[in-house]
Order: sequence, then structure tokens, then C-alpha cells
Amino acid sequence: MTKLHHTAYKKNYKKFILSTIETNGEGKPLKTDADKIAYLLAKFENEYGFNTQRVGKQQAVADWLSGLALDIPFWNEDIIKLAVDMGSINPDPSEKIQERVTDNYWSFMANIILSFETLPPKS
Repeated sequence: MTKLHHTAYKKNYKKFILSTIETNGEGKPLKTDADKIAYLLAKFENEYGFNTQRVGKQQAVADWLSGLALDIPFWNEDIIKLAVDMGSINPDPSEKIQERVTDNYWSFMANIILSFETLPPKS
């Protein structure tokens, strides 16, 4: 896949993140995107929301994610592969691009998650 416009690849990341959420904390299936988003945002608030006032919500979500709160890639090689698969970078990226992607990964993913707060719920 070649690099896509940011509006297109951000949609890919949103779908990807939601695809990693299948059940709630009690093991009950979450079938709609709206249910997954509500669960995800509540999970953050319950587990790490206390840190929002200290570092800001963007950084708090990034810190929460870097603690492996979700089943998303965390190895640099896997992060680069995900970026290529999502269309945010071209295949065979330079070392500079790879470094930029891995350095900004948690913050970028936090931004994607925070964008769910402004979306109208869809099922």
C-alpha cells in the first residue's frame, strides 16, 4: 500500500483500534463501534484518568497506551509494519521516517483514541 492522505489513514487506524476490542472487562461481547468506543474511553478513565490533570489528556492516554493497555503493536518493527499497512507511510521507509514513526507512535495513537470523543456514535 502506498501512503494515503491523512484523513484516509486515520480512518484505518480507528478501524484497527476498534478491531482490537472484542469484549468488555467482564468478557461480554461488544458488537457496535459505539459500545467499543464507550468501553475504551471508560477503561482509560478508570485505569489512568487520574493522570489527566497532571500531564494533560493527550499525554495521559499516550502513557496509558505505552503501558500496553490495548492489544496493539509495541515493538518498533511491528509499529513500522502497522504504519505501512495503515497507509501512513510508504513501504520501505527511510531510517529517519521509521524513527519519526516510532518516536511519535504512542502520542499518535492517543490522538486517534481522543478523536473518538468527538465522533457521533455509529454502530
